[in-house]
Amino acid sequence: MFEHLGPTPEVSINKPPTNYKLYLSLLSFAVVVFIFASAVGQGAHSKALEPATLSAKVLVDSSDKKIVTTAKNFPIFSFTIDIDKPNTSLYKLNILVDGIYDLDLIGDLKLFHENVQLGGIQNIDAQGKIYFDLAEYELNKGLNNFSLFFNNGQNIKEGSILSFSIEAQEDIFLTRNGHIFKPDNIFPISSGIVSIINKGSVSASNVYVLNDFLINSDVPQQIASFELSSIGERVSLDKIKLAYDSFENEDVEDLDFILIYNDKAIAKARSTEGKIVFNLAKSIILDDLNREKFYLHTIAMPEGAYKFHLEEVRANGLLSGLDINLLKSIDLSKVWAKPYFIQFESGDLDKKLSEGWNKLYSLDIKAKGIDTIYLNKLTWQIDKQNLDIEALEIWKNGEPYIANVVSKGNKVIMKMDGLKPLEIFKDNTEILLLANLKDVGKKASIQTFILGDDIDSSNITWSDVENFYNSYKIPYLPLEPSILSN
Repeated sequence: MFEHLGPTPEVSINKPPTNYKLYLSLLSFAVVVFIFASAVGQGAHSKALEPATLSAKVLVDSSDKKIVTTAKNFPIFSFTIDIDKPNTSLYKLNILVDGIYDLDLIGDLKLFHENVQLGGIQNIDAQGKIYFDLAEYELNKGLNNFSLFFNNGQNIKEGSILSFSIEAQEDIFLTRNGHIFKPDNIFPISSGIVSIINKGSVSASNVYVLNDFLINSDVPQQIASFELSSIGERVSLDKIKLAYDSFENEDVEDLDFILIYNDKAIAKARSTEGKIVFNLAKSIILDDLNREKFYLHTIAMPEGAYKFHLEEVRANGLLSGLDINLLKSIDLSKVWAKPYFIQFESGDLDKKLSEGWNKLYSLDIKAKGIDTIYLNKLTWQIDKQNLDIEALEIWKNGEPYIANVVSKGNKVIMKMDGLKPLEIFKDNTEILLLANLKDVGKKASIQTFILGDDIDSSNITWSDVENFYNSYKIPYLPLEPSILSN
Protein backbone atom coordinates (compact mmCIF):
# COMPACT_ATOMS: atom_id res chain seq x y z
CA MET A 1 0.00 0.00 0.00
CA PHE A 2 2.82 2.41 0.89
CA GLU A 3 5.42 1.15 -1.57
CA HIS A 4 5.45 4.48 -3.47
CA LEU A 5 6.81 6.28 -0.43
CA GLY A 6 10.08 4.32 -0.22
CA PRO A 7 13.25 4.75 -2.36
CA THR A 8 13.31 2.86 -5.64
CA PRO A 9 15.84 0.10 -6.02
CA GLU A 10 17.51 1.99 -8.87
CA VAL A 11 18.32 5.04 -6.71
CA SER A 12 19.79 2.90 -3.93
CA ILE A 13 21.98 0.93 -6.30
CA ASN A 14 23.38 3.98 -8.20
CA LYS A 15 24.55 5.98 -5.03
CA PRO A 16 27.88 4.60 -3.77
CA PRO A 17 28.09 4.66 0.10
CA THR A 18 31.60 6.18 0.25
CA ASN A 19 30.66 9.30 -1.81
CA TYR A 20 27.59 9.82 0.33
CA LYS A 21 29.62 9.97 3.56
CA LEU A 22 32.15 12.38 2.05
CA TYR A 23 29.40 14.68 0.88
CA LEU A 24 27.80 14.81 4.32
CA SER A 25 31.13 15.53 6.04
CA LEU A 26 31.93 18.43 3.72
CA LEU A 27 28.44 19.83 4.03
CA SER A 28 28.53 19.70 7.86
CA PHE A 29 31.92 21.43 7.97
CA ALA A 30 30.70 24.18 5.64
CA VAL A 31 27.61 24.81 7.79
CA VAL A 32 29.70 25.10 10.98
CA VAL A 33 32.12 27.53 9.31
CA PHE A 34 29.23 29.60 7.98
CA ILE A 35 27.50 29.84 11.37
CA PHE A 36 30.71 30.78 13.20
CA ALA A 37 31.61 33.43 10.58
CA SER A 38 28.13 34.91 10.77
CA ALA A 39 28.23 35.04 14.57
CA VAL A 40 31.60 36.79 14.61
CA GLY A 41 30.83 39.18 11.76
CA GLN A 42 27.26 40.18 12.42
CA GLY A 43 26.23 38.82 15.79
CA ALA A 44 22.68 38.14 14.62
CA HIS A 45 22.99 34.35 14.99
CA SER A 46 25.50 34.16 17.86
CA LYS A 47 23.02 32.34 20.10
CA ALA A 48 23.56 29.27 18.00
CA LEU A 49 26.89 28.85 19.81
CA GLU A 50 25.86 30.35 23.14
CA PRO A 51 25.90 27.75 25.95
CA ALA A 52 23.09 28.16 28.43
CA THR A 53 25.56 28.30 31.36
CA LEU A 54 27.41 31.43 30.16
CA SER A 55 26.09 34.72 31.50
CA ALA A 56 27.17 38.28 32.26
CA LYS A 57 25.57 41.50 33.40
CA VAL A 58 26.40 45.12 32.61
CA LEU A 59 25.86 47.68 35.40
CA VAL A 60 25.93 51.39 34.54
CA ASP A 61 26.28 54.49 36.69
CA SER A 62 23.10 56.33 35.61
CA SER A 63 23.49 59.39 37.84
CA ASP A 64 23.77 62.86 36.30
CA LYS A 65 27.20 64.50 36.56
CA LYS A 66 28.73 67.92 36.27
CA ILE A 67 32.40 68.01 35.30
CA VAL A 68 34.69 71.01 35.08
CA THR A 69 36.58 71.74 31.88
CA THR A 70 39.92 70.90 33.52
CA ALA A 71 38.83 67.43 34.69
CA LYS A 72 40.73 65.28 32.22
CA ASN A 73 41.39 62.64 34.90
CA PHE A 74 37.73 62.40 35.88
CA PRO A 75 35.73 59.30 34.75
CA ILE A 76 33.11 60.74 32.43
CA PHE A 77 31.31 57.41 31.99
CA SER A 78 31.61 54.30 34.17
CA PHE A 79 30.17 50.83 33.85
CA THR A 80 30.77 47.36 35.29
CA ILE A 81 30.64 43.94 33.63
CA ASP A 82 29.85 41.15 36.07
CA ILE A 83 31.33 37.84 34.86
CA ASP A 84 30.33 34.50 36.39
CA LYS A 85 33.18 32.37 34.95
CA PRO A 86 36.94 32.83 34.46
CA ASN A 87 38.69 32.90 31.06
CA THR A 88 36.06 35.25 29.64
CA SER A 89 37.09 38.02 27.23
CA LEU A 90 35.50 41.22 26.00
CA TYR A 91 35.38 40.69 22.23
CA LYS A 92 33.40 43.68 21.01
CA LEU A 93 32.28 47.03 22.47
CA ASN A 94 30.52 49.98 20.86
CA ILE A 95 29.43 53.03 22.87
CA LEU A 96 27.04 55.67 21.53
CA VAL A 97 27.67 59.28 22.60
CA ASP A 98 24.66 61.56 22.37
CA GLY A 99 24.21 65.24 23.20
CA ILE A 100 25.73 68.60 22.30
CA TYR A 101 29.47 68.42 21.70
CA ASP A 102 32.29 68.72 19.17
CA LEU A 103 33.33 65.51 17.42
CA ASP A 104 36.96 66.19 18.42
CA LEU A 105 35.89 65.77 22.04
CA ILE A 106 34.85 62.16 21.41
CA GLY A 107 38.09 61.31 19.66
CA ASP A 108 39.95 62.29 22.84
CA LEU A 109 38.29 59.56 24.94
CA LYS A 110 40.26 56.62 26.32
CA LEU A 111 38.76 53.40 27.72
CA PHE A 112 40.22 51.91 30.93
CA HIS A 113 39.60 48.63 32.73
CA GLU A 114 40.58 49.26 36.34
CA ASN A 115 43.93 51.10 35.74
CA VAL A 116 44.71 49.52 32.35
CA GLN A 117 44.02 51.35 29.08
CA LEU A 118 42.30 49.17 26.49
CA GLY A 119 43.32 49.38 22.82
CA GLY A 120 42.05 52.43 21.03
CA ILE A 121 39.19 53.84 19.01
CA GLN A 122 38.77 51.93 15.75
CA ASN A 123 36.07 54.16 14.29
CA ILE A 124 33.49 56.85 15.12
CA ASP A 125 30.43 56.87 12.85
CA ALA A 126 28.21 59.82 11.92
CA GLN A 127 25.79 59.10 14.79
CA GLY A 128 28.58 59.39 17.39
CA LYS A 129 29.00 55.67 18.02
CA ILE A 130 32.52 54.70 19.10
CA TYR A 131 33.89 51.34 17.91
CA PHE A 132 36.71 50.14 20.16
CA ASP A 133 39.56 47.87 19.05
CA LEU A 134 39.84 45.41 21.95
CA ALA A 135 41.62 42.29 20.58
CA GLU A 136 39.67 39.98 22.93
CA TYR A 137 40.61 41.60 26.23
CA GLU A 138 40.51 39.02 29.04
CA LEU A 139 38.34 39.86 32.05
CA ASN A 140 38.38 38.80 35.68
CA LYS A 141 35.72 36.60 37.21
CA GLY A 142 33.34 38.84 39.13
CA LEU A 143 33.12 42.62 38.77
CA ASN A 144 35.14 44.38 36.05
CA ASN A 145 35.07 48.17 36.28
CA PHE A 146 35.40 50.25 33.12
CA SER A 147 35.66 54.03 32.72
CA LEU A 148 36.00 56.55 29.92
CA PHE A 149 38.49 59.38 30.48
CA PHE A 150 39.55 62.35 28.40
CA ASN A 151 43.12 61.86 27.19
CA ASN A 152 44.43 65.45 27.27
CA GLY A 153 41.25 67.47 27.83
CA GLN A 154 42.16 70.11 25.24
CA ASN A 155 38.76 69.80 23.53
CA ILE A 156 36.64 69.97 26.71
CA LYS A 157 34.41 73.03 26.39
CA GLU A 158 32.00 74.60 28.83
CA GLY A 159 28.39 73.99 27.80
CA SER A 160 28.93 70.55 26.28
CA ILE A 161 26.25 68.02 27.25
CA LEU A 162 26.79 64.30 26.78
CA SER A 163 25.14 60.97 27.51
CA PHE A 164 26.57 57.51 26.90
CA SER A 165 24.85 54.23 26.10
CA ILE A 166 25.35 50.69 24.89
CA GLU A 167 22.44 50.71 22.50
CA ALA A 168 21.83 47.07 21.57
CA GLN A 169 22.97 43.50 22.18
CA GLU A 170 25.01 43.69 18.99
CA ASP A 171 27.18 46.41 20.58
CA ILE A 172 28.79 44.17 23.19
CA PHE A 173 30.07 40.60 22.75
CA LEU A 174 31.91 38.35 25.18
CA THR A 175 33.75 35.11 24.46
CA ARG A 176 34.76 32.05 26.45
CA ASN A 177 36.46 28.96 25.06
CA GLY A 178 35.48 29.92 21.53
CA HIS A 179 31.82 30.60 22.41
CA ILE A 180 30.36 34.06 21.81
CA PHE A 181 27.63 35.35 24.13
CA LYS A 182 25.98 38.60 25.20
CA PRO A 183 25.15 40.17 28.57
CA ASP A 184 21.78 39.45 30.20
CA ASN A 185 20.52 43.02 29.95
CA ILE A 186 17.59 44.93 28.57
CA PHE A 187 19.00 47.40 26.09
CA PRO A 188 19.79 50.25 25.76
CA ILE A 189 22.00 50.62 28.86
CA SER A 190 22.41 54.35 29.44
CA SER A 191 24.29 56.79 31.63
CA GLY A 192 22.90 59.97 33.13
CA ILE A 193 23.46 63.43 31.66
CA VAL A 194 27.04 64.73 31.82
CA SER A 195 27.35 68.54 31.75
CA ILE A 196 30.65 70.33 31.24
CA ILE A 197 30.95 73.41 33.48
CA ASN A 198 33.59 76.07 34.13
CA LYS A 199 33.89 75.41 37.89
CA GLY A 200 32.32 73.27 40.60
CA SER A 201 29.99 74.18 43.43
CA VAL A 202 29.04 72.97 46.91
CA SER A 203 25.68 71.35 47.64
CA ALA A 204 24.08 71.36 51.10
CA SER A 205 21.20 69.48 52.71
CA ASN A 206 19.73 68.92 56.16
CA VAL A 207 20.82 65.84 58.07
CA TYR A 208 17.38 66.03 59.70
CA VAL A 209 14.95 68.85 60.40
CA LEU A 210 15.17 69.88 64.05
CA ASN A 211 12.17 71.62 65.58
CA ASP A 212 12.67 71.33 69.30
CA PHE A 213 13.25 73.16 72.56
CA LEU A 214 16.70 74.07 73.85
CA ILE A 215 17.68 74.14 77.52
CA ASN A 216 20.18 76.67 78.76
CA SER A 217 23.00 74.99 80.68
CA ASP A 218 26.77 74.77 80.73
CA VAL A 219 26.64 71.67 78.48
CA PRO A 220 26.89 72.20 74.67
CA GLN A 221 23.68 71.24 72.89
CA GLN A 222 23.07 70.53 69.24
CA ILE A 223 20.83 73.04 67.49
CA ALA A 224 21.36 72.21 63.80
CA SER A 225 23.02 69.74 61.43
CA PHE A 226 23.80 69.68 57.72
CA GLU A 227 25.68 67.79 55.00
CA LEU A 228 28.05 69.20 52.37
CA SER A 229 29.34 67.69 49.14
CA SER A 230 30.90 69.10 45.98
CA ILE A 231 29.58 69.07 42.41
CA GLY A 232 31.84 68.94 39.35
CA GLU A 233 35.18 68.72 41.16
CA ARG A 234 36.77 68.08 44.53
CA VAL A 235 37.05 71.24 46.62
CA SER A 236 38.97 72.39 49.67
CA LEU A 237 36.55 73.88 52.23
CA ASP A 238 37.91 76.55 54.60
CA LYS A 239 34.92 78.70 55.67
CA ILE A 240 31.29 78.08 56.71
CA LYS A 241 28.83 80.90 57.39
CA LEU A 242 25.52 80.42 59.19
CA ALA A 243 22.87 82.83 60.42
CA TYR A 244 19.90 82.87 62.75
CA ASP A 245 16.74 84.93 63.22
CA SER A 246 15.19 85.64 66.63
CA PHE A 247 11.39 85.90 66.71
CA GLU A 248 10.71 86.76 70.35
CA ASN A 249 13.81 88.66 71.42
CA GLU A 250 15.01 91.40 69.08
CA ASP A 251 17.96 92.43 71.27
CA VAL A 252 19.80 89.13 71.30
CA GLU A 253 23.36 89.48 72.47
CA ASP A 254 26.28 87.88 70.66
CA LEU A 255 26.40 84.13 71.34
CA ASP A 256 29.06 81.41 71.28
CA PHE A 257 28.81 78.46 68.88
CA ILE A 258 30.81 75.28 68.20
CA LEU A 259 31.11 73.38 64.90
CA ILE A 260 31.45 69.59 65.19
CA TYR A 261 32.86 67.36 62.42
CA ASN A 262 33.81 63.67 62.77
CA ASP A 263 32.87 63.88 66.47
CA LYS A 264 35.44 66.64 67.07
CA ALA A 265 35.11 70.38 67.63
CA ILE A 266 36.86 71.89 64.60
CA ALA A 267 35.97 75.57 65.05
CA LYS A 268 34.46 78.06 67.49
CA ALA A 269 32.78 81.35 66.64
CA ARG A 270 30.94 84.20 68.34
CA SER A 271 27.95 85.53 66.46
CA THR A 272 27.75 89.12 65.26
CA GLU A 273 24.31 90.52 64.44
CA GLY A 274 22.93 87.04 63.91
CA LYS A 275 25.82 85.86 61.71
CA ILE A 276 28.07 82.89 62.64
CA VAL A 277 31.33 82.57 60.70
CA PHE A 278 33.57 79.52 61.17
CA ASN A 279 37.07 79.88 59.70
CA LEU A 280 38.53 76.38 59.54
CA ALA A 281 42.13 76.03 60.73
CA LYS A 282 42.47 72.91 58.56
CA SER A 283 40.67 72.65 55.23
CA ILE A 284 38.20 69.80 54.63
CA ILE A 285 38.11 68.08 51.24
CA LEU A 286 34.64 67.66 49.73
CA ASP A 287 33.75 65.48 46.74
CA ASP A 288 30.60 64.21 45.03
CA LEU A 289 30.90 60.66 46.37
CA ASN A 290 30.61 61.41 50.11
CA ARG A 291 28.39 63.80 52.01
CA GLU A 292 30.28 65.22 54.99
CA LYS A 293 28.17 65.83 58.11
CA PHE A 294 28.51 68.91 60.33
CA TYR A 295 26.77 69.70 63.64
CA LEU A 296 26.17 73.13 65.18
CA HIS A 297 26.21 73.35 68.99
CA THR A 298 25.72 76.16 71.50
CA ILE A 299 26.02 76.35 75.26
CA ALA A 300 23.27 78.83 76.09
CA MET A 301 20.80 81.10 74.32
CA PRO A 302 18.41 83.70 75.74
CA GLU A 303 14.81 82.56 76.01
CA GLY A 304 12.94 82.77 72.73
CA ALA A 305 12.43 81.18 69.30
CA TYR A 306 15.27 80.97 66.76
CA LYS A 307 15.54 79.88 63.16
CA PHE A 308 18.93 78.82 61.75
CA HIS A 309 20.18 78.89 58.14
CA LEU A 310 23.28 77.85 56.26
CA GLU A 311 24.10 80.94 54.20
CA GLU A 312 27.38 80.33 52.37
CA VAL A 313 30.66 78.48 52.25
CA ARG A 314 34.09 79.34 50.89
CA ALA A 315 36.12 76.69 49.11
CA ASN A 316 38.74 76.31 46.40
CA GLY A 317 38.31 74.06 43.37
CA LEU A 318 41.15 71.50 43.24
CA LEU A 319 40.84 71.16 39.45
CA SER A 320 39.65 74.59 38.32
CA GLY A 321 41.65 76.55 40.92
CA LEU A 322 38.67 78.91 41.24
CA ASP A 323 36.68 80.10 44.26
CA ILE A 324 33.75 77.76 44.88
CA ASN A 325 30.43 78.82 46.38
CA LEU A 326 27.38 77.19 47.91
CA LEU A 327 24.80 76.20 45.30
CA LYS A 328 21.99 77.69 47.42
CA SER A 329 21.39 78.53 51.07
CA ILE A 330 19.16 76.20 53.11
CA ASP A 331 17.01 76.38 56.24
CA LEU A 332 18.34 74.20 59.03
CA SER A 333 16.23 74.25 62.19
CA LYS A 334 13.91 76.09 64.51
CA VAL A 335 14.44 75.91 68.27
CA TRP A 336 12.76 77.33 71.34
CA ALA A 337 15.25 78.25 74.08
CA LYS A 338 14.08 77.63 77.64
CA PRO A 339 15.94 79.27 80.56
CA TYR A 340 15.03 76.51 83.02
CA PHE A 341 15.12 72.73 83.37
CA ILE A 342 14.96 69.91 85.92
CA GLN A 343 18.36 68.61 86.99
CA PHE A 344 19.13 65.04 88.13
CA GLU A 345 22.21 63.85 90.02
CA SER A 346 22.90 60.43 91.52
CA GLY A 347 23.63 60.23 95.26
CA ASP A 348 26.01 58.01 97.21
CA LEU A 349 24.86 54.65 98.59
CA ASP A 350 26.24 51.66 100.47
CA LYS A 351 27.09 49.14 97.72
CA LYS A 352 26.79 46.11 100.06
CA LEU A 353 23.86 43.83 99.24
CA SER A 354 21.96 42.04 102.06
CA GLU A 355 18.74 40.19 102.77
CA GLY A 356 15.81 42.52 103.60
CA TRP A 357 15.48 46.22 102.82
CA ASN A 358 18.19 47.84 100.62
CA LYS A 359 18.57 51.30 99.17
CA LEU A 360 18.77 50.67 95.42
CA TYR A 361 19.08 54.20 94.08
CA SER A 362 19.53 57.71 95.45
CA LEU A 363 18.49 60.59 93.21
CA ASP A 364 19.00 64.32 93.90
CA ILE A 365 16.65 66.62 91.95
CA LYS A 366 16.74 70.43 91.60
CA ALA A 367 14.93 73.16 89.67
CA LYS A 368 17.40 75.18 87.57
CA GLY A 369 16.58 78.67 86.28
CA ILE A 370 13.14 78.74 87.90
CA ASP A 371 11.76 78.54 91.44
CA THR A 372 9.53 75.49 90.98
CA ILE A 373 9.33 72.65 88.45
CA TYR A 374 6.96 69.69 88.57
CA LEU A 375 7.93 66.02 88.22
CA ASN A 376 5.15 63.83 86.84
CA LYS A 377 6.86 60.54 86.07
CA LEU A 378 10.16 58.78 86.78
CA THR A 379 11.37 55.39 85.49
CA TRP A 380 14.13 53.11 86.77
CA GLN A 381 15.44 49.94 85.18
CA ILE A 382 16.47 47.09 87.51
CA ASP A 383 18.66 44.17 86.42
CA LYS A 384 19.03 41.50 89.13
CA GLN A 385 20.92 38.23 89.56
CA ASN A 386 20.42 35.43 92.16
CA LEU A 387 17.78 37.27 94.21
CA ASP A 388 14.09 38.18 94.28
CA ILE A 389 12.30 41.47 95.00
CA GLU A 390 9.44 41.17 97.49
CA ALA A 391 8.43 44.86 97.80
CA LEU A 392 9.38 48.37 96.65
CA GLU A 393 9.08 51.77 98.36
CA ILE A 394 9.73 55.40 97.42
CA TRP A 395 11.08 57.84 100.02
CA LYS A 396 11.30 61.62 99.67
CA ASN A 397 13.74 63.58 101.81
CA GLY A 398 13.98 60.76 104.36
CA GLU A 399 10.26 59.99 104.61
CA PRO A 400 7.97 57.53 102.79
CA TYR A 401 6.31 59.07 99.74
CA ILE A 402 2.96 57.87 98.46
CA ALA A 403 2.97 57.48 94.69
CA ASN A 404 1.69 55.07 92.09
CA VAL A 405 4.58 52.61 91.72
CA VAL A 406 4.26 50.14 88.83
CA SER A 407 6.59 47.20 88.14
CA LYS A 408 6.61 46.30 84.46
CA GLY A 409 9.19 43.67 83.52
CA ASN A 410 12.52 45.05 84.69
CA LYS A 411 11.16 48.61 84.85
CA VAL A 412 9.90 50.43 87.93
CA ILE A 413 7.71 53.42 87.11
CA MET A 414 6.79 56.10 89.65
CA LYS A 415 3.73 58.10 88.55
CA MET A 416 2.50 61.12 90.44
CA ASP A 417 -1.10 62.26 90.70
CA GLY A 418 -1.87 64.29 87.58
CA LEU A 419 -3.42 67.02 89.71
CA LYS A 420 -0.67 66.90 92.35
CA PRO A 421 2.74 66.34 90.69
CA LEU A 422 5.87 66.29 92.81
CA GLU A 423 7.10 69.84 93.36
CA ILE A 424 10.83 70.31 92.78
CA PHE A 425 12.52 73.46 94.10
CA LYS A 426 15.94 75.09 93.74
CA ASP A 427 17.00 73.33 96.94
CA ASN A 428 17.80 69.64 96.63
CA THR A 429 15.02 67.04 96.75
CA GLU A 430 16.21 63.48 97.48
CA ILE A 431 14.29 60.53 96.07
CA LEU A 432 15.21 57.05 97.32
CA LEU A 433 14.16 53.79 95.70
CA LEU A 434 14.16 50.94 98.27
CA ALA A 435 13.56 47.22 97.78
CA ASN A 436 12.89 44.36 100.18
CA LEU A 437 15.07 41.53 98.86
CA LYS A 438 14.75 37.83 99.57
CA ASP A 439 16.35 34.55 98.48
CA VAL A 440 19.68 36.31 98.08
CA GLY A 441 22.12 33.71 96.77
CA LYS A 442 25.84 33.60 96.23
CA LYS A 443 27.29 36.19 93.83
CA ALA A 444 23.98 38.05 93.87
CA SER A 445 23.81 41.55 92.42
CA ILE A 446 21.29 44.22 91.50
CA GLN A 447 21.90 47.11 89.10
CA THR A 448 19.57 50.13 89.02
CA PHE A 449 19.64 53.19 86.78
CA ILE A 450 17.41 56.02 85.62
CA LEU A 451 15.94 55.51 82.14
CA GLY A 452 16.32 58.61 79.97
CA ASP A 453 14.45 59.47 76.77
CA ASP A 454 14.87 59.83 73.07
CA ILE A 455 12.82 62.41 71.19
CA ASP A 456 9.59 60.35 71.28
CA SER A 457 9.68 58.40 74.59
CA SER A 458 8.39 59.42 78.03
CA ASN A 459 10.35 57.61 80.73
CA ILE A 460 10.70 60.92 82.56
CA THR A 461 7.99 63.57 82.41
CA TRP A 462 8.23 67.05 83.91
CA SER A 463 6.41 70.35 83.41
CA ASP A 464 6.47 74.09 83.96
CA VAL A 465 2.65 74.12 84.45
CA GLU A 466 2.05 75.24 80.86
CA ASN A 467 3.93 72.53 78.95
CA PHE A 468 5.05 68.94 79.48
CA TYR A 469 8.55 67.71 78.51
CA ASN A 470 10.51 64.47 78.58
CA SER A 471 14.21 64.19 79.46
CA TYR A 472 15.46 64.22 75.86
CA LYS A 473 17.15 67.61 76.17
CA ILE A 474 18.06 67.54 79.86
CA PRO A 475 21.82 67.90 80.45
CA TYR A 476 23.90 65.53 82.58
CA LEU A 477 21.88 62.47 81.56
CA PRO A 478 22.34 59.51 81.53
CA LEU A 479 23.53 59.00 85.10
CA GLU A 480 25.82 56.26 86.37
CA PRO A 481 24.02 53.07 87.51
CA SER A 482 23.95 51.98 91.15
CA ILE A 483 25.26 48.41 91.62
CA LEU A 484 24.84 46.43 94.83
CA SER A 485 26.46 43.01 95.31
CA ASN A 486 27.41 40.56 98.07
